[in-house]
Amino acid sequence: MSRRFLLSILLLAGATVALAQTAPPPATPPATGAAPLMPISDAPIFVAYPPDRHTVAYDHVLLEGSVRPGATLTLNGQPVEVGADGLFIEWVPLNPGENVLVLESGGGGAVARQELRVTSTPPQVLTGAAQIVAAGLLPAGDRVAYVQPPGLEGRAVPVAFTGTAGGQASFRVGDLGPFPMTETAPGRYEGTFLLPGRLAAAPVVFTLTAGDGSAATATSPGKLSVTGTGPRVAEVTATIPGRGVQAGTFVWRNGAGRNYVVFPRPGALAVVVGEEGNTFAVRASETLTLNAPKSTLTLRPAGTPLPRAVFTRIDVRTGDTHAEVRLDLGARVPFTVEQQVNRGSSSLDLRLFSSVADVDYIVSDFPEGTVRDVRWTQEGDGVARVRVDLRGEPWGYDATYEGTTLVLRVRQAPALDIRAPLRGRVIVIDPGHGGDEFGGAGPLRVPEKNLVLPIALRVAELLRAKGATVILTREADVTVPIYTRPLLAEERNADLLVSIHANALPDGVDPRTKRGSGVYSYHPQARALADALQASLLSVLPEVGNDGVHYQNLALTRPTTQLSVLVETAFLTDKGNLRLLMSATGRERFAQAVALGIERFYRDAALGQGRLGR
Repeated sequence: MSRRFLLSILLLAGATVALAQTAPPPATPPATGAAPLMPISDAPIFVAYPPDRHTVAYDHVLLEGSVRPGATLTLNGQPVEVGADGLFIEWVPLNPGENVLVLESGGGGAVARQELRVTSTPPQVLTGAAQIVAAGLLPAGDRVAYVQPPGLEGRAVPVAFTGTAGGQASFRVGDLGPFPMTETAPGRYEGTFLLPGRLAAAPVVFTLTAGDGSAATATSPGKLSVTGTGPRVAEVTATIPGRGVQAGTFVWRNGAGRNYVVFPRPGALAVVVGEEGNTFAVRASETLTLNAPKSTLTLRPAGTPLPRAVFTRIDVRTGDTHAEVRLDLGARVPFTVEQQVNRGSSSLDLRLFSSVADVDYIVSDFPEGTVRDVRWTQEGDGVARVRVDLRGEPWGYDATYEGTTLVLRVRQAPALDIRAPLRGRVIVIDPGHGGDEFGGAGPLRVPEKNLVLPIALRVAELLRAKGATVILTREADVTVPIYTRPLLAEERNADLLVSIHANALPDGVDPRTKRGSGVYSYHPQARALADALQASLLSVLPEVGNDGVHYQNLALTRPTTQLSVLVETAFLTDKGNLRLLMSATGRERFAQAVALGIERFYRDAALGQGRLGR
């Protein structure tokens, strides 16, 4: 999987060395790490990628697989470099259109032959006479807006098409226009239409005049309309798993593309101001509209009063494992929770839509608890913000409704003994994929799911030996639904969710340019864990390479109830990385590195608490 992010590595060399000295990798791998890997094919030529009749939007394709050890291989009559284990990984140039790749392998007097058809369709910039590409027209589907309430008149709708580069473009909607468009990239033209108060369903008609004076027109498949029916109220009726799983299938996103998301909760009432295809347009504030999957909402009857939540009191309570901030809203409304980190301090910001903060009373135990302070503000009409300042970093948080009371739970840092920081800790280890989910293709005939399982099993052994309670999401080659994994961690009240994977490259990336271990996190609370794991991987396996610590919104980094990270041990598309994963000694070293990184994280946390144990 290809990922591009800002790279930021924090290496604490002294602590890493100390941990390595505490628990050095054994000279001989134990039985678990040495278990033989079962290949999925014994064919004389095995192509892990690409599949036959594959199409790529590039002028090269990654060709990877293996022949039998000792055999030779040619591609269209030209010799291919093959390792002693039969591995080949090639970056193959393609001609536009269909390419036939003929593989022939010889060894032991026998010859095997296999053909692959790969079609190359690299993007091309159109030149010459005016042309408009039908597939690039936007809107692609009907977009309906209801009459806008005050403050939302003239909501902007993007329109766009792809055509001949270097031209002049405009668009009309019904009898409105023409409006100019901007060429934002060679051949890509974009514009904005401000919705009027009323509009009968009308397509967007585009006109392009090329540099040679020729012209072309095209009509969008989707129509724009403003119905005049007024805003509607919808209720979240989807079944949302868990308290902090944050399933991506339910997310509401900013239609303008900003990285702004809302994870809805059942029973919340939202103001719907339009729809397009499979999404509703939900008014979040005077200036923000979100795209919400229709599968998450059910429209209430026309005339249902718009939601409005008013809270006058904030309760803060501290329990054995969590602090709670409770807001009695009187109605369920959509909200967001965002963690803010600034110069060592941490806070959780609640933004509540269709809400008014009229607080005149706070019940709290600030001097003793995780919550240091609470402040609230009103952001215009209908958006209330509650800022919860914390002592240190949270170890997890979630927010859900109990009746019409919104409860924000903040996991308190556990009491740790520096002499045995793992003792009594609950950790969920997730071997990626499994069953009918193979993960990345394995050129040496073992897919990702079977490479990471023995590593995860060994990590569990190592952590249990240090006193931790470890739960595995799977212990065999079985299919585990993606959101069942973080839900298990939530149900078991785990401190950590660590998902173990092997990386791979997508189409269009030269395999010679990418290798190394990497760790992914999404929420600031999990960054220290990600840093500790990456530092340990680099210390134990320096030859693998450094792919860095990444910020990414993934199903297994998004959960908030515990600290959640995803470890990419190495690249399946790099020969050296792959061979290390294929060896029992290599898998043992990966397991040692992950276990040591987790121990290092807990040890650093114990040092911060100044706890020496008894």
